[in-house]
Amino acid sequence: MRAADVDKAGPNDYILNWGNKESGNTKTSPNQLFTYVNEAIFQRPVYSTLIDVYNQNLFTPDVCTAEPAMSGFRKAALQQVFDTWTATKVFNLAFQYLQKKGYSHATDMTTLKTFLWNLWFGTYSRCKGPIGSSGWEHVFVGEWKDTTIDGQHDWARYYLLQKADKINYHGYYSYVGNLTGTFQYTWENQLKQKGGFLIGTSPVFDFSLLTVCALIHPGSNACKYSIDGHPLAVTSYTQDCSAGTCLSTAYPTN
Repeated sequence: MRAADVDKAGPNDYILNWGNKESGNTKTSPNQLFTYVNEAIFQRPVYSTLIDVYNQNLFTPDVCTAEPAMSGFRKAALQQVFDTWTATKVFNLAFQYLQKKGYSHATDMTTLKTFLWNLWFGTYSRCKGPIGSSGWEHVFVGEWKDTTIDGQHDWARYYLLQKADKINYHGYYSYVGNLTGTFQYTWENQLKQKGGFLIGTSPVFDFSLLTVCALIHPGSNACKYSIDGHPLAVTSYTQDCSAGTCLSTAYPTN
């Protein structure tokens, strides 16, 4: 899938500053993580449809606030992202892999897409009551629970929040070149104690990779793969929900 990811950022499309190693809950690095991003790549449909969702503020970060109904312009915007992503070669390779593994919901593309819509957008509660979360929101938007950040595993989302002066980068725990890392930061007043994401990959690559891992190789660091010769893993879990099976979390580890 890496070779097929024609929408990934090139080596000159972004510059990172990992700063200093983190050891507590305070800022150790004076600068932000992203020094430069070539925003021209965000004009590509796999990014622009996602950014349109961000700009419309279709999700409420607080997991204890119920999300609006999946209807009207909200559903239309998310459907546009979903349809754009699932029409790519990257996603088709993921589909072929699931078929090769004999996954029951991958008998054909239509069946798989119906299942994945529920997997990613099906809602549930992380707050003992209000139905305020979904796997897609958790991974691609990020959530707040009390004073901490849950999820938020998309590099473009992080960069756009940084650009809007809503991110304060603290420092890293570990990283693999300019490809991925584990680090600490705050988003407004919420703390991400330890988190990370792939960097430079397209959102449809992340979506496809995390889908395959959650369905075929779930669990802690259970999904092994490599990018550009670097061995990496994904941790993922699903849970029961009103839609059937929903994604609880999925994120890369290094």
